[in-house]
Amino acid sequence: MGGHGEHDLHHANSNNVMETDGELSAKIRSIDLIKFNPNLFHMNAMAPATWYEVLGGVKTGLTAIGGAALSWQYYQMKLARKPAHFYQAIWISGFRIAVGLTAGTWVGFMKFGDRQKMHNAWVAERLRRRYPDSITIKEHDIWRFKGVTPRHEFYRWT
Repeated sequence: MGGHGEHDLHHANSNNVMETDGELSAKIRSIDLIKFNPNLFHMNAMAPATWYEVLGGVKTGLTAIGGAALSWQYYQMKLARKPAHFYQAIWISGFRIAVGLTAGTWVGFMKFGDRQKMHNAWVAERLRRRYPDSITIKEHDIWRFKGVTPRHEFYRWT
C-alpha cells in the first residue's frame, strides 16, 4: 500500500464515515490519521496561492482593504481639523493604511480563514521533517484508518 512497513489492513475500520481524500483535509484531523498520508495534508508554505487560500481568499482581501480604507479615512478626518506637514501627512497616512490593512487581514482571517487546513498542514510538515521516510507514503482512501494506529516501520518508536 505505501511506506516502508506494510500496515495490517485487517485493522482498518470500515465503519468510519466514508469521505474522499480531498474532504479529509478540510477538517482538523488526528495525528494518527495524518500519519497514513502526510502528503495529502501538506501545503507548500512558500506558495502565494496557499497563503491566499488559508487566509480566506477574496473575502479576507476585501476585509483588509476595508480596514485600510477605514483607517485612512479616520486619519483624513483628523487632518481636516488639524493640518500636518506634507511629509508628516504622507508618512502617517502610509502607516495608517498599513495598520488598517493588518487589522483587516486579521479580522478577515478570523472570520473567513481556514484554520483547520492550516493545522493539518502544520502537523503534516512536522511529520515529514521528523520522519523523512513518510514522504514516500502513497496511501489513498485513508478514511478507513480513522482511529487506527499507524503501523509503518519508521513510526514504531513513537
